[in-house]
Amino acid sequence: MPTHLGIDTEGTTVYVDENAAPTHQQRGMRRLDQAATTLGERMADVAALNSAVRSGDVVLEPEAGDKLVTTLRRQADAAADWLQRLRGMSRPVPLGSNWVGEAMSGKFQGRAAGEDVSFTSVLDQYHRMLLQALDAVREAMRRYQETEDGNETLMRRLDSRLYQGVTGDQNG
Repeated sequence: MPTHLGIDTEGTTVYVDENAAPTHQQRGMRRLDQAATTLGERMADVAALNSAVRSGDVVLEPEAGDKLVTTLRRQADAAADWLQRLRGMSRPVPLGSNWVGEAMSGKFQGRAAGEDVSFTSVLDQYHRMLLQALDAVREAMRRYQETEDGNETLMRRLDSRLYQGVTGDQNG
């Protein structure tokens, strides 16, 4: 819980309230920090998936992979759309030429695009993560197909050799 400094009703004593409820701004910043942390964790998951795919530990059947590709593609397209809209909001908001309007305008612009945990920055990272996940899924599907093709070729060779052994046909 955040610390809240206050003054008693007579205006003479300063006290610290350790159990004060967080302000709206503090809750908002905590949510942004949590979103960035969660996104960071998901990015690490995607990096681990990429590594597992590259090492051959993960392969995906085409049917399952297609479902994942469809879902990830839909989400990546939506994120790209949101990103485009946010970039349109990343400009000064015309709230008047007085100091309050200018301060609020800058605040809104900064929340949209100006900070490390701005909506645009976090959404851009999310979009890139989705594209990396898409690449990993496609690579896992490709590796599955490559393995299946290799197994099919091997089975044909074995079948041919077995057939030759049973029939005595050396030409087959």
